[in-house]
Formats: sequence, structure tokens, C-alpha cells
Amino acid sequence: MKFKGKSFIAIVLAPEQPFDDWFKELDRIIERSPGFFIDRPIILDVRGSNIPIDDLERVLDGLGERSIRVMGIDGISGTRLKEGMPPSFGGGRLTAEVDVPEPDAHTSQPDEAAGNKKPQSNAKDEPSGEAENASETNGHSFANSLEELERESAKQGDSSIVISDHVRSGQSILHPEGDVTVIGSVSSGAEIIAGGSIHIYGALRGRALAGVSGKDSARIFCTKLDAELVSINGLYKVADDFDGTLRNSPAQIRFENETLVFEGLN
Repeated sequence: MKFKGKSFIAIVLAPEQPFDDWFKELDRIIERSPGFFIDRPIILDVRGSNIPIDDLERVLDGLGERSIRVMGIDGISGTRLKEGMPPSFGGGRLTAEVDVPEPDAHTSQPDEAAGNKKPQSNAKDEPSGEAENASETNGHSFANSLEELERESAKQGDSSIVISDHVRSGQSILHPEGDVTVIGSVSSGAEIIAGGSIHIYGALRGRALAGVSGKDSARIFCTKLDAELVSINGLYKVADDFDGTLRNSPAQIRFENETLVFEGLN
């Protein structure tokens, strides 16, 4: 029997009292980017908190109500966990913090301006990345940076949007109404979700999900294919399944006869 290792992007959530305020911050992130927690492994970090098991149960219930599924809990003995709770989890390694753009002072809300601090390892509501390759970012900073990108890219209601900057690890751009064009690269751990096609004038290292509104004519274009996952109309392929001859090369991906076709771009 052979064992293979594979790294995944995991979001680390560190709950803090009062939990009601902590959940409000999560709701802010979900409101700004509904796809941020979709299909991603979530680790709950309770190291050093000595959290009572009843409070932990409350936190897990609150996350479940928001469709955030926890795959493991770091920092608690497995013997303390109740039946049905995620297993005890350990061995992860935090990476360097992600540098995210600061919001304009005149567009920030008062509560955002007060809470928009540089991410720290124990900061409130960080989603952070863990395992082999991961990223971490503060909840305020992520929401503000996404708002800045959306404000810069297009007016609400347009059939397509243009992101005139790199999409950094941990960021998620969701536009189910039309095409998304990125004038830059999409970092590992970032994702683009579009109802139409996705055009990336740079390296695609994260995830690109096109045609999510059921449009199988959507395509994905990039000048350098190094993606973690690509998908069109729900049909997806991960990096291990890509045509090796197109890796790190200009490529387009299209949907044909219930399969994804990879082609080079001249």
C-alpha cells in the first residue's frame, strides 16, 4: 500500500468571546463574499482558550447554521469531545501573513476603521490558512479589500467586471451574473467564481470556477496555467488531472461533451 501526501488550503477560525460579536464578523465576510467558505476545509483553533465543551458546542452549532463545516479542532484533547463533534486535529503550520490593500479612509465605515488592524497570529476572526500551503488574513481586512476590488472593478448590475489588480491568497471574487476579467495574477489560495467566462491576464495559481449559473459555453483563459482547480458548469478538474504539456503555459479551458478540454493559446 502506498501513501501519498497532498496539501490543501485550510481556513483557520479562532473563536473569541463574546461569541455573538464573533459571529457578526463572520456574517460580514459571508455577506461580502458568499463563496468564501464554499467547499473549503475549515479548522477551528481553540489553543490556549480552555474553552468549555458547552461553549464549543455552541460555536459549532453557530458555524453549522452558516453552512461552515469544520473538519477538525486544533488545541483540544479528543477525550473531551462529544460524540458527533469534529475530531481533534494537530500538526498544522501557520505561514506568513498576507499583505492586503488598505481601504480608502473616506469609504470605510466607522466600525471598520476602528477594527481594521494589521493581521496578527491571534487576531479576532482571522480566516487563516494552515497545512502545507496556507494563508491567513484578518476578517476586517479581507472584507475591506474585497469591497475595494469590487468598487474599483465595475458598477453593480454590469454583465461583466474587471479586476485591475492581483487577487491575493484568501480572497474570493464572486460574480454569478457574467464574465470576470483579472488584469493580473490569481494567487494560490484565491478563487474566481463567475456565471460566465473567466479571463486572467497573468498566472492562474488558485481556483477558477466559470459558468456557475449553468452556462456550459463559458470558458477559462489564462496566460499561465498553474491552477489548483478549474471548473465549468460544475464539472471540475484538479491540478493532478491537467495536461502536463500545458502547465505554466497560456491556455484556454472549455466544456465539451461532458468533459473539460484544455487547449494552448498562441
